[in-house]
Amino acid sequence: MMVIFMTLVGFIVFFFNFPYKYFLSNSFFFVVVYLLLNCIGLIDWYLIGYNLGLNLYSYYLIVLVFLMMGIVIKVVNSSDFMCVMLNLMLSLILFLAFSSLGFLMFYFFFEVSLILVYVVILKWGMGVMRLISSYYFMFYTLFFSLPLLVFILFIVYDYNSSIMMMLELMSVYINIYFYIYMCMGFLLKIPMYMFHGWLLKAHVEAPVFGSMILASILLKLGTYGMLRFLLIFYLNSFFFSSYILIFSIIGGVYISFLCLRQIDMKVLVAYSSVVHMSLLLSGMFTLLKIGFVGSYILMISHGLCSSGLFYLVNVFYSETNSRLMLVNKGLLVFMPSMMMLWFFLCSSNMASPISLNLVGEILLMISLIIWFKLIFIFLIFYAFFSFIYSLYMYSYVCHGSSYINLFMGGGFMLDYFILLVHWIPLNFLFLNLSMFY
Repeated sequence: MMVIFMTLVGFIVFFFNFPYKYFLSNSFFFVVVYLLLNCIGLIDWYLIGYNLGLNLYSYYLIVLVFLMMGIVIKVVNSSDFMCVMLNLMLSLILFLAFSSLGFLMFYFFFEVSLILVYVVILKWGMGVMRLISSYYFMFYTLFFSLPLLVFILFIVYDYNSSIMMMLELMSVYINIYFYIYMCMGFLLKIPMYMFHGWLLKAHVEAPVFGSMILASILLKLGTYGMLRFLLIFYLNSFFFSSYILIFSIIGGVYISFLCLRQIDMKVLVAYSSVVHMSLLLSGMFTLLKIGFVGSYILMISHGLCSSGLFYLVNVFYSETNSRLMLVNKGLLVFMPSMMMLWFFLCSSNMASPISLNLVGEILLMISLIIWFKLIFIFLIFYAFFSFIYSLYMYSYVCHGSSYINLFMGGGFMLDYFILLVHWIPLNFLFLNLSMFY
């Protein structure tokens, strides 16, 4: 797979010209199809090169990276050379991050990808507050990232290895304060409730392709790192997991209630990402196999669903010059076909059948009920509010009396193509769930 990717990069460097934007995008889609046709049951690590490898929890995240980058290349302005090249660099870095065998190497590529997203927000941000938002994004993440590097170096010194597979076999046990600080480094990037302030500011000020990358891939770097962290420090996690689990599920219920008070569609979609990540984190900290598989499925489904919602919000914004739901009322009259896709994505966001979100949330709820039966009380509130705010987001935009009289188009063919590329795998991957375990 590395040979295919580097061949693709070689073609890009050799033939690169702005009319070749669709060639680049189609090349990414070709790699996605190739990976899906050649997927194998990766239970243990599979070595593909020096310090690079794949396993079950990274293979389909790499597929998601290539799929989203193929979409992003179509979205960005082809006349902006720097933007296209930065996204190509980001795709390579994300591929290397998910295929890293070493903890130290994963940390390096993780932080480099955050720097590139910082540049995206700062240079191509849409709002006047993008400078402050980019500073929030950078300093929130760096506050825990640098100590995390120090603790990783301590582990490498003590155990003479940074290879994640070897550390899992060693049953590593560290000081509880080291564990908490390392755990916070990943919880901040997921993000967990109480650490989610940077995510809202970054989403609101980021361009549409920045929000798509941030929601679909960058949050998954945090969840993938957290998953590897739990598998390595299983002994520490066994004694500490209950506190984070309870705090996360309560925070998810509270954030889902806050979604009902939002009037900005982009903020509402960003809050819904925090809600989904809260359930994902809670299921992961049960330390059960079904919780790990459910969180992995929710990573894929959330990446597709939230990215599609952010793109569709941008379509509305391009027509009305506003993200407020009060301004965007009654759009069913103006763009009925686009409203059908809005309904499909909102229904997937509320985990309705047959979406992959439903499968992931069912597995996560089963793992939580196995862990503690009375937690189903919080899960009832979570499911109820998640359904309500997704329905509220759909009905408020789709129905009602419009306060503006504009001539709106029904959207471009490219918009429909991008939205269908999000929705089709989101609702048809349930036909082959064996690929996830």
